[in-house]
Amino acid sequence: MATPNFLALPIDPAEGFPQAFRLSLAGRSYQFRLYANVREELLDSVPDGLLDLPADGAFLVLSVDREEPAGLVTLLRRKLVPGVEYHAAELALTFPAMRLDPRNLNGSGSFGSRVTGGVALR
Repeated sequence: MATPNFLALPIDPAEGFPQAFRLSLAGRSYQFRLYANVREELLDSVPDGLLDLPADGAFLVLSVDREEPAGLVTLLRRKLVPGVEYHAAELALTFPAMRLDPRNLNGSGSFGSRVTGGVALR
């Protein structure tokens, strides 16, 4: 099976998390939502200010919904792991980098957070 040609998702870590955006692909519209779940005790103990996700007590969650005339259809809601290819109906998704500065939890700013993701048709 051929490797999909992934297009970059418009994730902007400087906008903070949670984060949501719409994306049109092949005539269909999708809603993406990303949020980080971090245990309170970790927030003050991050050595260099950045968390590589997932970590013990910290992870990123993705939700993908397809817009249909009758309403939203949930295709995927998952904790994310780098290097895993996720399938959400007709979509393939990957997230090669997930690094989060705790200041980007419910806050915006350029603190070094880096979250990259890609989407392709299956």
